[in-house]
Parts: sequence; structure tokens; C-alpha cells
Amino acid sequence: MQFGNTGIEGATRLSTLEQAPDLQLFLGSSIMQTVQVEYSGQIQVNTGKNPRELYAHQNEAIKALDQKNKLPFEGLLVLPTGGGKTLTAVHWLLRNFIDKRKKVLWIAHRHELLNQALETLKFSAYPSLLSDIETFRYRVISGHPKHDRPINIKPTDDIIIASKDSLNGGLDYLINNWVKYSDTILLVVDEAHHATAKTYRKLIDSIKQNFKDRGRTDGFRMLGLTATPFRTDKGEQGLLKKVFPNDIIFSEHLRTLITRGILAEPIFENLETELDFYRELTNKDIKAIENFDKLPTKVAERIAMSSIRNKRIVDCYIENREKYKPLLVFAVDVQHAIELNGLFKKRGITSDFVAAKITDVNTGSTISVKENLEKIERFRAGKLEVLINVEMLIEGIDLPNVQTVFLTRPTTSTILMTQMIGRGLRGQTAGGTEKAYVVSFIDNWEDKINWVNPEKLIDIEGVEFVDRDIETMKRIARLISIEKIEEFAIIMDDSIDTTALEKLDFLKRVPVGIYRFSILEPSESDEPVSRNYDVLLYSDTEEAYDSFVNDLEAVFKGIDIENREILTEEELKYLLELTKELYFPDYPFLLGYRDADVENILRFYAQKQMEPEFIAFSERRKCDVSIVARHIYENDLTLKQVTEYLTSLWNDSKSFWQVLFGYNYLYFKKQVDIEINKLIGAYPDLIVTPPIVIPDTVPLESLSLIEIREKDPAEYRDIKDAVFAKHIDAKGFITCAISGFKSQMRRDFQVDHIIPMSKGGLTTLENLQVLSRKAHAEKTRLENLKR
Repeated sequence: MQFGNTGIEGATRLSTLEQAPDLQLFLGSSIMQTVQVEYSGQIQVNTGKNPRELYAHQNEAIKALDQKNKLPFEGLLVLPTGGGKTLTAVHWLLRNFIDKRKKVLWIAHRHELLNQALETLKFSAYPSLLSDIETFRYRVISGHPKHDRPINIKPTDDIIIASKDSLNGGLDYLINNWVKYSDTILLVVDEAHHATAKTYRKLIDSIKQNFKDRGRTDGFRMLGLTATPFRTDKGEQGLLKKVFPNDIIFSEHLRTLITRGILAEPIFENLETELDFYRELTNKDIKAIENFDKLPTKVAERIAMSSIRNKRIVDCYIENREKYKPLLVFAVDVQHAIELNGLFKKRGITSDFVAAKITDVNTGSTISVKENLEKIERFRAGKLEVLINVEMLIEGIDLPNVQTVFLTRPTTSTILMTQMIGRGLRGQTAGGTEKAYVVSFIDNWEDKINWVNPEKLIDIEGVEFVDRDIETMKRIARLISIEKIEEFAIIMDDSIDTTALEKLDFLKRVPVGIYRFSILEPSESDEPVSRNYDVLLYSDTEEAYDSFVNDLEAVFKGIDIENREILTEEELKYLLELTKELYFPDYPFLLGYRDADVENILRFYAQKQMEPEFIAFSERRKCDVSIVARHIYENDLTLKQVTEYLTSLWNDSKSFWQVLFGYNYLYFKKQVDIEINKLIGAYPDLIVTPPIVIPDTVPLESLSLIEIREKDPAEYRDIKDAVFAKHIDAKGFITCAISGFKSQMRRDFQVDHIIPMSKGGLTTLENLQVLSRKAHAEKTRLENLKR
């Protein structure tokens, strides 16, 4: 006998169950006892008029969806936070699917989103949307104790609202108990910017495959809902476009909704705390913040426990109480929330805090979701003046009464910042406020961290699938700086012999580009969090990484990760050693090589089954300090002129010097001095003759591939990829143009000029071919014999 899910909490026992004298008698009874549950049942169509009327932009969205629905589609509905994307989607699917007895599957990654979808569904069931039916069946499925399991899915369910992880765990039940009986299914993916994860794609592909097997491909539709379709890197933008090939079906910009009064007019205010937190940051800390958007524990503790900072936050509210209340505060962590909550209460303010996960230090028990929801409801009802939040109230929580948002935690995530400020932007037309205050508490980080400025988000003209990051090159330079700062610092230390390092060509120490990607990883809140990773590629490692990344599918052949996204420690170790053996046999001597970089790429591929995007550092040559040194040397500048020249370069806003050298002028100056010393012969065994060169301009195709790689890494990659594309078949096998040898491993081949460059051959697609290493060596040998 089964009672709901893992327990009977939240269920209403019928009288027969309540009257059971004891557990033994109850279990031994031959009478089937029953309980009522809230995770499945019927929704009756309400009588009367729907009290929720859609706004103009929502009706425009429905018209666009109606037009797109004439044929199968897989696209996105993009509305800003507070723009009513859930309500819009529910209205549309009730009229076009549920009312026509067509099935709907609504998936998300958080149980709060599932509850919100169900509530919206319940309160939208009116005759204006459902004229041909009187009831419809629903089921909510997730790992939450109050939700159902996939095993209980029935063909009669009209709409299933479920977490993607639960459905993947019970995929057979979904397909065999429900999908195969459905002629038409609308799949709704809430917070669709997360849909690039393999588990989402596996679920989507399984449903589509079932329709294909039954010859019903015209019966599948998919709608993604998101306020933030942009990703942190171009690669995932490309993957999101593959998941939703019809792109954006309808979108509305934040500014338009503000103008219409649907969203509040944001008023941005900044309070300088005048506190320094950058001094304790190591280079490792800076990189961790940039990648993970998580403050180091020691810094977080210092911020959370800063009595000066916390007092300024509370004072700021007290001084503007009538203007700011009700207030939603985003805190750094649970300790910070506790400290702020105590201060607010001491000042006579009714406040409380909620967090995604809180463990009682005395009992070790975790505070329940129910307690969090009760606090949120009290805030909604006006019984709390201030609500402090840690890692909640981001996606899918509706708080129309918020007047002010305090951003007491900085973030490097554009998506997170958009969601945070969106909590306070419900406008008067939508039952909110005319104005919303967004108050940022700004600490002194000495420009070491690229924190997101909330005010700039409102000025974005629109959201597209293309890479809109104008600062991409400076972003790369910043990442390079983080990697190189320790090296620069060592060179500054006269007690350490860095002669060997100084002799290296400076440009060789500057990466040619990076792989940038994100991985969904578990967090303290038990909800997946996206973490950013960067892998810097140098001249010594670029070729090996390119082959490795293109061969990832073949590298993973010996590992079965079809139904999961996380590698075991043993699997990761095996793949790392295999990769080093095949692609980086000389890894101890390769500049910039790190095991952790290879491991992160392996973990990314395990989750996404795609190659990480390569971003070439196209401005690399502008970072060549030797050119600066040569200008000083050749023009015989005086000390005063050198100072003026270097200062002008340093202060040029279009240059990369400050970013590259971590805003430390002395590092920059020291490196220039080293390059000048090379020119004047200070390194006896390093022969440097200052050349006098007037370079010719020649067509790119007259250069070898190696020369092109030095000049333009991105173009080099494009050429090489295009050549391989000519020689690869539908199954992924690459074929040697001479021997016919086949392999799926790019490392087994080399790009060859059909007509050698020594004979006038050019680096054009028509004159390039792929040869096996053996065939290439033999062709080169024969060509050399003919010379």
C-alpha cells in the first residue's frame, strides 16, 4: 500500500485512516485505505469570468505563438522578469492544447517553478480559455516529498508538470505510460536558458524520437520560456539555438514594459561603503570569483561580519524607510542574513530571512521549505517589512509588493543580476509600484573584479543569440592577467633568479585564445549552479588542444555516460591519463599546460556532449611589449620622454596594458625594461639585433598555416575546420585523401597543401587536403626528393 510519495505530509487522511487504532491493525487491514494528495488530480473549469486579463504584450505574444503553431515548432518566448511569461504560456496552452484534448508536458529544474506553474494553471481554468471541456487531469512530479513519481504517470494525464531530473530517472514510464499514447504534445521548458544541459536534451530527444518512430513528427511542439536567453559564452548560445532551432518566436524588451507601466521605473542608487576587500584577494581568489561568482570564504566572512558595513546597510534603510519599504535584501550568505536580520530587528523593523538551505547549528536539522514559504507569504501579506534572501527568490517567485531591492552581494553573473533586480520591477499596471529602487552597496575592489553593473542591464537594446559582448577582448586580457600576475610579481622580486623566464619572447607568454564554458554543478542549496571555466591556450599547446577537443567523442568511447552527466573520479583520472598520453606527451615542458584544464574540458563534455567554444585573442599582437621597447630604443628617448610615452600608453582607454598587467604600472614598466635590456645586450647569450623593417602587405592565402595561426588564430581555426569538413562523413569518420585511411580521431591526420607552397601553392580551401600522418610524411619525403 502506498501513501503519496515518501510520506503523507500535506495529505488529508479520510476518516477510515484517522480511526485506525494502531499501526499493526492498520497495516494488516484488508480494507484499502486512501488519502487525498495535491500533486495529482482534476482541475474543474471555473464558472464566471477570468479575473486575470493579459496585457498588450502578452496578447501580442499569443498571436505570434498562434501563427507559429500552424506548423511544428521549437522556439522561445522571451519576456523580462515580471513580464508574465508563465501566465502567457498557460493561457495559450489551455486554449490551444488542453481544451482540444492535446497533451502538455511542462518541465523545469526547481520545484518552486513547478508549484508556480500549477498555481497559474489552477487560477486560469475559466470558460474563456476552456470552452469545450469541463475538467482536465494534472500531475506534478519531482524529487520533492510533496510531489509524485514518474512510475505513477497515466495515459489519462492531460498535463504533467515535472522536474527534468525526475523524468530522466523515470524516462521509460514517461514514454511508455504517456508519450506513446499521445498524438500531440506541447513540451514547455521553463527557464529555458538551462536547457543546454545534456539531461534536458536527452529528455527532449527521447520524446521526439518516439514521435518519429510512430511517424508523427508533426505532433511535437516545444516552447522555451526565459527572461534571459543569453549565455556566458558563444558556444552555449550556439547550443541553445540547436535546442530551439526556431529561435525567438516573440520577445519584449524591459524598457517597453516600463514605459507601459507593467514594470516599475527602476531608480538606481549607489552607496559607497568605503571599505576595502581587495587586499585579501589572491590571484586564485580573483579567478574563482570571475569563474564561479562565489566569494572566497574568508572574504565572505569579513563582509558578513563587518559591523560597519552592516550598520550602513540598515541605516540606509532607516533613513529612507517610507520611500524604500517593503524591502527585499540579497545577502552574501546565511551568516550575513542572520547578522542583518538581527540589526533590523534591533531597530524595530519587522524582518526575517529565507535561504535555499539552512542547517540549525544546535540540532543539525535543516530548516524546512515550508518555513521559508511561510515567511515569503508573511512578506507578501505585509506582515514583514523586510525580507532578506540567500540564494532564493531568484527564479519563479512572484513578489509584486517589493518597493526596493538592496544588492548587498556583488555578482559577476548577468543572468543572476537580471533576476535579482527583476524581483522589484512589478509596475502599477501589474499591481506593483510606479517606481522601484535598486540600491547597490559598493565596496572597493580596485577594479580587480568585473562585477555586473545593474544599471547597464536596463540599457541593453535587445537580447539576441549573437555574441553581444563588446568587451570580449578585454575580458580575455583580464583572464590572462589573472594567470600572469604571479609571473609578473616573481619577476619583480630581485631575490629570485628569473633570467630564463625573462629571455622568453614576451608574446610567446601571451595566450593565443581561450576555451570558455560553463558547467552545472551541485551547490549548497542542492540546486544546480552554473560555474564558468576558462582554459588558456598558448602557441605550444593550441594545436594539441584543437585535436583533443575535436576528438572528444572518440576519447569518450570507452566511458558509458549515456544516462548521466557527472564522471566518477576513476573515469576522470582514466580520461586525463589517456588525453595526456595521446595529445600532451610532453606536458611537463609545455607552457601553460595544467591537468585541471583538461579535466574541466572532460567534465564539460560529459555534461553537454559538445565542444567548448574557442575565442581567439585577436588583439594579442597589441600586447607585445617588445614593440614598445623597440620604439624607445630606436628613437633614443630621454628618461623624461620614456616616462611620458609609457604613461600615455598606460592611460590609453583603448589599450590592453592596464587590464593585462592587473592595473599595476610597475609590472608593465618592469617588463618594458626587460625588453630594452634584451636590445642592449644585457643577456650575453641572447643575440638580439634591432631590425629596421618596412613590412610588405601580402594576401593571407600566401602564408602557411603556421604563419596564419600567428597572425590570426581565429582564421586559422576556420580554415582548418573547413578542410576537415571536406573529408568527414556522416558517421564522423575522417578519410585520408591519398591512402583512404579512416579514423574519427583528428590527431591521426594533418592538413596538407596539394600543390606545395614551394611550387606556388596557396593556402586556399581548394588547395588543402587531409592526410594521415603516415601519408603526409611520405608525400613530404617524395616532394623533397624532387627538389
